[in-house]
Amino acid sequence: MAFEGPRQKILEEKLRTSFPNLLHLEVVNESHGRKEDESHFHVLVVEDSFESKKLIDRHRMINAACSEADGQLGFHSLRITAKTPGQWAQNSVAPSAPKCAGGDGLPHKK
Repeated sequence: MAFEGPRQKILEEKLRTSFPNLLHLEVVNESHGRKEDESHFHVLVVEDSFESKKLIDRHRMINAACSEADGQLGFHSLRITAKTPGQWAQNSVAPSAPKCAGGDGLPHKK
């Protein structure tokens, strides 16, 4: 069984609460170090209310749902795939994750 940490479970709960008419939800821990670090996540959300929204607005809605009370994410990286039911019916595959260039947010040593 894949590791499901507390942050992942909290994200799933926040998204289900924020989008009660979900057609499909996936929250994947994409942390490149130890999975227990829970630093990188991909969320795939398919929602009826996205039909009338631009892609940037869908992303803003998801980002807001995943954020802490202060508006910040409690982790390093959030990759978002936001589809309408029609888009999901045409293509139910999420794009592959790009290679992470860092991960800790600290300046790179040379």
